[in-house]
Parts: sequence; structure tokens; C-alpha cells
Amino acid sequence: MEFITEKDERYVLISNQENIDEIVDQISQGIRFAHLFKFSERKLFISLLELLGIQQEDFEVKYFHYSSSRKLHISESHIGYVWISTHGLVARKKPTTNRAVNACFVQYTVITILLKRAIEVIEDENVYNIDSYRFGQLSDLSPGIFHNLTFYVEVFCKAYLSLVKIQAPKSHSLKVIYQKTVDAMINNKHDNSLFQILVLDPLYTLVDHVGKIPGEFKEHFIKYDDNPLDDTVILFDLPGLQEMTMLLELSNDFMSDFYYMGADTYYLESKVYERMMERAETEEKKKRIQALYPHLAKKG
Repeated sequence: MEFITEKDERYVLISNQENIDEIVDQISQGIRFAHLFKFSERKLFISLLELLGIQQEDFEVKYFHYSSSRKLHISESHIGYVWISTHGLVARKKPTTNRAVNACFVQYTVITILLKRAIEVIEDENVYNIDSYRFGQLSDLSPGIFHNLTFYVEVFCKAYLSLVKIQAPKSHSLKVIYQKTVDAMINNKHDNSLFQILVLDPLYTLVDHVGKIPGEFKEHFIKYDDNPLDDTVILFDLPGLQEMTMLLELSNDFMSDFYYMGADTYYLESKVYERMMERAETEEKKKRIQALYPHLAKKG
């Protein structure tokens, strides 16, 4: 079988019946594999299903088949790829070939799960009872969110730097990494864009907070709870947590767009400040924009 890499996807091309027989033989022998496949003709995939004793009509109800006894998982995507695993249910692969971007995506998943859990906790009225299990969860979720949010800002900035071909600082200091990111944004003319306004600027709130923690706070010690003067707690305020969730969604969306589309992503369209001012219908709205983005007004 032939492996092909195309648009950052690595798959096995199935182009004849011999390839089909090889897959069936490996499954029959219990050989463990998990690959993405692409079939040159639809009839070849149908032939594979038949040889494995899977009815085409049954498969096309959900476009996946899972057999716990055979540990066989077959799933067809809407864009024509077929995932086959003989390990059972297993993650397909790392999302990209860029290690820094992968770290960013994984950390986004972690912090999002924590925020979702935090929102579920505060939506339960029993959280107000200090003897309740829900209230006790705040003590676990608060440091968990702070630790992982701090790490997210680091890996997000380093992922951006990797995509603009700049060596990230060999440091965990958010102040150092964030400033390097701002400099790179300006040098690459990515400032005055949705990326700056909706993503990078709001992240500074956390960077600024960490920078003001006394006692020579060390970001890389946060996982060990080894910063004695740090008493940071997360405020469990529903609008605030929802706003934080939205910011992270925007940052993750930007990173995905920038990785796959480069500078063509709409997040990097320039002169967004000027466009907002042009669309402001009243002087009051213009003054609000100027108050929110004074650093852009000076450049406009």
C-alpha cells in the first residue's frame, strides 16, 4: 500500500483489489494498525465492506462501523477519507505537523473543559451552600483554571511565533513571551486587525496580572504550587467565565485559520480600527471605539 501526504493529510491510497485483499488479510491476522485511507473508486470501498461482512446499507445509516469483538473501527468522512483502526476506538492523529500549534490546540481543549465544568458548577444553586460538594469543587477548579490559562497564553504565543518563523524565547515568562509576540505582530503588519483587537490585546489582562504577583513569580513553578506569594483565585462569575470562554474560542479559531490559511485569514485584515470608525453611526459610538482602542487611534 502507498502512503501519500497531501495538504497536511497522510493517507493510504487504495487503487486496486490487491490493496483491498491486503487490508482484509491484516485484519484477519489481527495485525494492529490505525490509518487514514482514500479509495480511488467507490466500488473498492464497497468491496472491502463486503469482504468484512458489513452490509453497505447498514454502514451508510451512520457512515461508521464499530465491532467491539474484533476491535474494528471504520468511519467515513464527508470529504471522502476513510478511517480504519484495528485497535478499537483511537484518536486519529495529531492535528498538525507543527509541534507548537499542536500544544496550543491541546491546551485549548484542557482549559475549555475546565471552564465548561466551572460554568456547570455555578449554575447549580447548591453551590451557594458552603457545606455542599459543589462549593468544595471551587477550590479545585480555581487553581486548575489559573494554572492552565497561564500555560495556554504561553503556548498560544509560541505557536504564533512559530508560524511567523520567529524563534520563541527560551523562557516561561509571560511578560517576555507576550512582548516578543507583540513585536512580531507589528513587524509582520498583523496589528490593527481582528487578531490584535479580539485576541492578543484581551490576553494581556492575564499577562498583566501575573506580572504584578509579588515575590518574583515564576510561571514554570505554577504547576508545583511553588510561588508562596501567589494567592490568585478565579472569580466564579457566569458572565466573566462566558467571556473568557469566548476569548479562548476566538484565539483557537484564529490559530487554526492562521495555520491553514496563512495571512489570508480574515483575522489579519488590516485597518480594522479605521473600518470600525467609518461604520460608527454616532459620535457616541466613535468615542467608545476611541476609548476602547486608544493605541490604535494613535496610529490611525
